[in-house]
Amino acid sequence: MAKPTHQDASLMLQLYQVGAAIGLSEAMNWMWSDEFAADYAEFAEKYPTGSEGSANATKICGWFETLGTLYKHGLFNEELLFDWYAVDLVWDRIKGIPLGWREQTGDARLYENFEALAKAQKGS
Repeated sequence: MAKPTHQDASLMLQLYQVGAAIGLSEAMNWMWSDEFAADYAEFAEKYPTGSEGSANATKICGWFETLGTLYKHGLFNEELLFDWYAVDLVWDRIKGIPLGWREQTGDARLYENFEALAKAQKGS
């Protein structure tokens, strides 16, 4: 694995700024709280589409899908990314929601790069 470069660090800082702008920290805090429902059926009942909880889950899954897509295409240094985030722990906490959305929509590709990123981190 190539060492992270200044360009990788710059991308990481830009992504951090985007995450802050979209309120990712607040969404992540919610996900780790007792308010979060990891079971999809319970989540769907407690946080219907349009609710703040549904928006938080979408924000988290969308964020990690973006990171996973960059990673998949070799646009983000693996060592730096996995030092920055415990993606596998986030996936393990929230996976019931994107997996439930996949089943509901019938789209197996939904958040596939997030899931693949978590599996890659577990394997590294």
